[in-house]
Amino acid sequence: MALPFAQAAPEPTPTPIPDAVPASPSPSPIPTPPVVVPEKSWYFAVSGDSRDCGDLIMPKIARSIEALRSSTPVGFYWHLGDFRNGRYPDEDFVLLNGGVDDYHKRAWDDFVNRQVTPIERQTQVFLGIGNHELIFPWWSHEEFLERFGKWISQEPIRTQRVADRSRNLIRDEHHIDYHFVKNGIDFIYMDNSDVYAFTPEYLLHPAFTPEQVRWLEGVLEGDAGDPAIRGIVVAMHAALPGSTDSNHAMDDTCHGRRSGETVYGMLYKAQRLGEPPEKRKHVYALASHSHDYQQNVFEKGHPGKVLPGWIIGTAGAPQHDQPIRYGYALFEARPDGTVVPSFQEIRRDSPPTAVTSAERELTDFCYAHNVEPPHTMRSIDCGTPAGP
Repeated sequence: MALPFAQAAPEPTPTPIPDAVPASPSPSPIPTPPVVVPEKSWYFAVSGDSRDCGDLIMPKIARSIEALRSSTPVGFYWHLGDFRNGRYPDEDFVLLNGGVDDYHKRAWDDFVNRQVTPIERQTQVFLGIGNHELIFPWWSHEEFLERFGKWISQEPIRTQRVADRSRNLIRDEHHIDYHFVKNGIDFIYMDNSDVYAFTPEYLLHPAFTPEQVRWLEGVLEGDAGDPAIRGIVVAMHAALPGSTDSNHAMDDTCHGRRSGETVYGMLYKAQRLGEPPEKRKHVYALASHSHDYQQNVFEKGHPGKVLPGWIIGTAGAPQHDQPIRYGYALFEARPDGTVVPSFQEIRRDSPPTAVTSAERELTDFCYAHNVEPPHTMRSIDCGTPAGP
C-alpha cells in the first residue's frame, strides 16, 4: 500500500486472508407515517391569486370558513400562489397602509398579517409559489424560502420529506415542491412559477425542470404501491397544457408545453385505469394563475384522456369578466379518495364589512374596478417532438 506523498513502503509478510465479511445492510428507509382513512367525508379549501384585493377578500374567506365549521369543518386551506402583485403596489396595500413606502420590503409581511393570519385562526394553511413571487430584483426563490420557510417545512411536509429523503427521493433544490398525505390522499404541490429561475424576462413562462419531473415520478411510484393512498391531488400555479385557459397557462413556450404534457401524461397514467377497481387512484389537477373559477378544464384539450381539473384564481386578483366574482373552492374529500368541489362565492356584503373610509374605498374598487383585459395566446411553433 502506497504511503501518501512518499515512496512505496516495503511489502509486508503475507498473512492469511480471512473470509469476506458481508457489508452491513443499509439503514431501512424511514417509514411514512401510517395513513388513516376516515369513514366519513372531510373538507379542504383552495384558491390562489390574492394580490391586489386579497387584504379584503382573504379575511372574508376566513369568516366563510369559520361559518362552515359546524357543518363542513375545513381541514386546511391551500393557497396556489401570487400573494402580492410585486410589479407595482397592490391597491389594497396602498389604501390600507396609507401609501407605497417600502412596498417590496413590507408586501409579504402585509400578506401574512392581513391574509394568512385570519385563515390560520380557522385552519392550517399551506402555501404555493406563483410567478408574482419572483419579481426581479426584489424577490426570488431564496427570498421566498427565507420568508415562507415556516409554511414549507411545517408538519406534515417535514416528516414526509424526511421519509422521502431516506429512499433517495430528492426534490429540485431550486424550486418549491412538496407533498404530504392526509386521510388517504397525497397532496402534491409543483412549482411551475418560472423554470428559468432568477431571469426576469421569463417570469411569465411556466415550466417544469427534469429534476422536478423525476421527483414527481418517485412520488407517484410510492403512491402506486400504497393501497392506503386512494386519491392524488396535484396543485400548481399555472394550469397544465390543454386547459380551457391555455392562453394563460403552460402553453406559451415549447419547454413549458412539453414538460407540462409530460406531467399530464404521468398523472393520467397514475389513475391506473387498466387495473382492478381496488388498485386504481383518483387523480386531480388544480391551478390558479387565471383569475376566475373554471371546472372540467381539460375536457376539450385532452379528448379521450381527461383528468378532472379546476382553475381557482379568485382570491383577489383582477378579473377578466363582469360581474366580478371572488371566492374559493370547498372540496369534499370522500373516504374512497374522490374529491368534489363547490364554489363558495365571497360577496361585497360578506363579513367582515368595511368600517373605515379606506376599507370602503377598497371595497368599491375591488367590486367595481378590479378588472384587466383577457390574456391572448402567443403564437409558437414547437415542431414535432423528437422520437425516443
